[in-house]
Amino acid sequence: MDNRTYQNRAIRFLFNTKRGILESPAGSGKTHIAASALAQCIEKRKGKAAIEIMVHTCEQVDQMKVACARFPIIARNADLSIFCAASAPLGTSPDLLIIDECHRSASTSWSRKIKQAPSAIWGLSATPFGTDEYRNDKMIELFGTRIHRIQREGLVDAGHLAHARVTWHTISDPNVTVRIGILEQQLLEQAKREKPYLFRGSEIAVDRQVKRIQWRAVMQEGLYDNEPRNAIIVREANSRIQDGNHVIVLIGKVDHGELLAAQIDGAVLCNSKMGKRKRREAIAGFRNGEIACLVATSLLEEGFDAPIADCLIVASGGKSERKAVQSTGRVLRPYDGKAHGVIVDFQDDFHPMISWHSEERFNTYAELNYQQSDAQ
Repeated sequence: MDNRTYQNRAIRFLFNTKRGILESPAGSGKTHIAASALAQCIEKRKGKAAIEIMVHTCEQVDQMKVACARFPIIARNADLSIFCAASAPLGTSPDLLIIDECHRSASTSWSRKIKQAPSAIWGLSATPFGTDEYRNDKMIELFGTRIHRIQREGLVDAGHLAHARVTWHTISDPNVTVRIGILEQQLLEQAKREKPYLFRGSEIAVDRQVKRIQWRAVMQEGLYDNEPRNAIIVREANSRIQDGNHVIVLIGKVDHGELLAAQIDGAVLCNSKMGKRKRREAIAGFRNGEIACLVATSLLEEGFDAPIADCLIVASGGKSERKAVQSTGRVLRPYDGKAHGVIVDFQDDFHPMISWHSEERFNTYAELNYQQSDAQ
């Protein structure tokens, strides 16, 4: 397989690095880069190498296996183990530990495993660093200061990634605002009756509980039960499908996904609770074009490789820069002449809490140089 110039640079970086991070945008081929660098390292080594690769999801396990299988020398000269972080073996001492989606490494379970690698550690992620300084410091502690960054802008200019076009729908409904207030009051009164101890702490602690209840009301009435907003999601999905697009609808709650999938032509709901076999079948059907729409939870934000996807509908909201980068990257992989990927998003102006989230996503898209416009 011929590598692109930027991939060769990244391969050389990993080959010459014992502890370091490869920051590689979604769609740039970081799994292939890691497998290529691993093969080159093994080729130069005498004797068998103990290699472990830790990933986040079962789908990423499969992707890593496929990538490593392209290099027969890995099977010949390495004892290779690929596993999810949830089932990571402890007490091992691999010659090299590769961590995919390494931005998760600050968590206790991930860092415990990483600290057991005595020799070499490579971290891979599209978004290794964020706004949380503690997590950023933890990443440096675990992986060191050697970082190789593949710039997204250069890949777009070279045609290796598609351009992004964001279409914004503004949702401003005073009736929704009123319903949020009513539900918030009901939930607050219920919580005070059933768990009064939550409201006996410091003023800061009580305020935190009130905000959590308020957020539940915003999500329920503002997103899940917001009929005008849901109608736009369904209309956009069906229109895009009719135009030949392959659509991902990103949701935050399975019940919401069930409601939407029932109204979208040929849509299949995809979530972590449906079972590994059924989930694989759904993803495979989407990849080969048999399924035109996946209504999916956050499991598709990372490690989901389906270049055929060209439209993302952000039904789930959220303010995380990392999630915005990861999720939109799903529709920006080049495929069969794809010139651009479409992101359909919502400026939710019915409540200050969620309106701020919309603004955060707008700013993230602007930093990524996505083209943004209002829906006509």
